[in-house]
Amino acid sequence: MLRTLKMLGGAAMAVALLAVPAQAAPVIDFQTGGAGAGGTITWDGGNLTGNNIPIGLANIFGADQNNGSFVVSGLVSAQGGSSFGDLDFSTTPDNNFITLSGCISALGIGGFDASGACVAPVTLLDGTFTSFIDGPRGLIAGSGADIKSQLLLDAIGFDNGLPWEFFGFSVTIPPGMSPNGGTGTVISTDIVNSPVPEPATMMLLGTGLLAAFRARRRQA
Repeated sequence: MLRTLKMLGGAAMAVALLAVPAQAAPVIDFQTGGAGAGGTITWDGGNLTGNNIPIGLANIFGADQNNGSFVVSGLVSAQGGSSFGDLDFSTTPDNNFITLSGCISALGIGGFDASGACVAPVTLLDGTFTSFIDGPRGLIAGSGADIKSQLLLDAIGFDNGLPWEFFGFSVTIPPGMSPNGGTGTVISTDIVNSPVPEPATMMLLGTGLLAAFRARRRQA
C-alpha cells in the first residue's frame, strides 16, 4: 500500500511539473519531510479526517524567487523529533476543510523564540475539498480551492491575485487500518499547490490522477 500511494503521489507530482510551463506559475509542495509518522487519521468507510499531522518540508519551484526546499516547523511533535507544521483536514460534507499552519524560518514566516523555535505559527494554507478519490483504507488523492498566506506569497514574489488550489493530495495510512473504518497514524503526506490552472492544464491533471487511480485498482 505504501509503495502504491507513493506511486500515486509521484504521478500527481509529474502532472504538476508538466503544468508549470503552461501556467508560468509557481508550485508549492508540502510534505512530511523529516517529521516522520505522527498525528491521528480516522477513516469511517466513506470520509477521512486528520488531526495534528506533521508537515516538515515545503518544496517551492517555478517561483520568481526563493525556489528550493525549506524546513517547516511548528507546534506538532512527531516521530522525527522536534516540532513541525500542523495539518488538519476533513472530507465530511458537514465539516469539509483543510488547514496547514507552521513557520518557515528561512523565509521569515512565523514567530520564533530566542532559541529559534516556532512559537507563533502562520496559517500557510486554508481551504476546502471539492473532490477526492477514496480507496480501501482512506483518501488516495484530493483537490480543492485554498488561500495561501500572504507572507508566503510575498516570499516567493507571487502577487498576480490568482486563486490557488491544492491537488495531488495523498496520505499513507497504516496497513492494519480496517477498510470499514478505524483510526491510525499518518506515515507520509504530500500536498501539491498551484494557482488555478488553465482549462487545458486541468484536463492534463485529471488524466494523470485517473491513470494513477486505475494503476492502484490494478494492483489492489
